[in-house]
Amino acid sequence: MKGIKASLLKTVEIAFPKAVGEQVELVATLDALVEETACLEGIYQQKLAALDALKKSLLHQAFSGHL
Repeated sequence: MKGIKASLLKTVEIAFPKAVGEQVELVATLDALVEETACLEGIYQQKLAALDALKKSLLHQAFSGHL
């Protein structure tokens, strides 16, 4: 993967609240979103595993004459 040139990064302006209280609030919001995203990712992985198990079970039943 290619990197980003420092000269390009120097031209990018990133807006952020100047008040420390607003910054703390923003960080708390972002932390909550990161936590929720991780939770959703875990649920997604569980659902994928369950679907994979179901697929294997159905194929096993189909090929063993139980369907």
